[in-house]
Amino acid sequence: MAIRFGIRGFGGEIGDTCSRVFMGMNRSRFNAFANVTGGTVQAFIRQKPGVSIRETIAADRSYLKLTNQGGLKQNTASSYGYAPTISSVGFDPNIAGRVNVVGADGRVLNIDYKTVPETNVGLRELANLDFLIDATGVGLKKDAGEQNPALYAAYPNLTVFISAPCKTVKGAPHFLNGLGTRFYQPAQINATGSCSTHAGVDLIRYVREGLIEALDIAQEDIIIEGGQFNATHSLTPTDNKILPWYKGAYLAQTTGFGGAAKVVYPVSQIGNIAAATGRYYSYYDVDGVQANGVSMYSLAMTLSVPKGSTTITEDMIRNILIAAAKDHEGKKHIGILQPDFDIADNKKVGAFTTLALSGMTPTAILALKGNLKIVKLSGHKVLEGKEYDQYIVTFNNVAYDNRLGFTVDFLEEANLITRTRLGQELIPSFDHQADLGDELAFIRTPAGQVLFDKALQATHGELLLK
Repeated sequence: MAIRFGIRGFGGEIGDTCSRVFMGMNRSRFNAFANVTGGTVQAFIRQKPGVSIRETIAADRSYLKLTNQGGLKQNTASSYGYAPTISSVGFDPNIAGRVNVVGADGRVLNIDYKTVPETNVGLRELANLDFLIDATGVGLKKDAGEQNPALYAAYPNLTVFISAPCKTVKGAPHFLNGLGTRFYQPAQINATGSCSTHAGVDLIRYVREGLIEALDIAQEDIIIEGGQFNATHSLTPTDNKILPWYKGAYLAQTTGFGGAAKVVYPVSQIGNIAAATGRYYSYYDVDGVQANGVSMYSLAMTLSVPKGSTTITEDMIRNILIAAAKDHEGKKHIGILQPDFDIADNKKVGAFTTLALSGMTPTAILALKGNLKIVKLSGHKVLEGKEYDQYIVTFNNVAYDNRLGFTVDFLEEANLITRTRLGQELIPSFDHQADLGDELAFIRTPAGQVLFDKALQATHGELLLK
């Protein structure tokens, strides 16, 4: 079965990174995707008044990103423009509005640009699709403005997947990769957690479920009493207005991590985790190659388990996460730097930079020694007549690529939705760790090697990513 597939918000970080994944994943997986979609993605952009479709496309941010024009300061060049996966981008001479993206291995991705107004009302282009990725973000506003997801109800044969939490469609199921249909079944309009939610919940999930198995307790017998999630987030296109004044600055913001977490992973009291975030200037220039770093977070949470359970130790959680990082499914979500690396040895920290990790597909990447602390509280908590031991578990310096790490999970979630709704996966059997791995990682590029050589020389450190 063929899937007529489109992306709205193609010029944003997630829309553009989708195309980078299509061009970067192994050839057999791309061929499977091409067989399902005809090798064609419909990209929805705004028509510029008074100019042709070709001129509109040429000025669109998505095209500028594909051709690596402009600079990261304007959010035009791709975050992964340094990865040598695309050899050429050009207009198809025979089909108006079509752009041919040719890969380094000869693969061809056809992008059929469609210009649409800022509305979802009466659009034939949407009615002719089977599956749409809405990567705009603006569709989540409560007012009935541009791309309000509620308006997709006018297209009952169109399945929509929104690349962010959705607050405007009551009952819209939210999916987070690895959790499958444990909590929800796909519907016409679907959503996911944010990049930070993916990274934070994946770590919480593997700790929580690993402890349930290690302590041999029931699901309901481990309670997340609350906690604090603090993220340092790299800049995104929404920061365009303040970019000229941003360098060296830090902007504190709030984030709804706890509320989002309890939607995508509705377990006992996870919504009690408070959260804050801040933006930092994350763009780098390494010998003329522009690249961006990734985001980071620290997480502290109080866990309660039945009194008398086996004592929770740092080694126990460390072993749980190392096992996850070796598991076929778990390694998509948990990436462990060398297990014996101690963050306290700052001579080696030169290799642990956010830029270093850009392009790595695990959702959360961390070093364990010195980054994990556990404190057992004195006394006991009593809940419904049952006594509990309480622990404070703290992680520091957890990295996550809010672009690629998020997008590869998102595309596996898309497979779940299309398989259930349309009877066919968008990218048949896509396994992002096996099919992409770290092919887009900056560390693997010549410019990345230059940066690492300099960092290691300056710190007398050693390479942590093998």
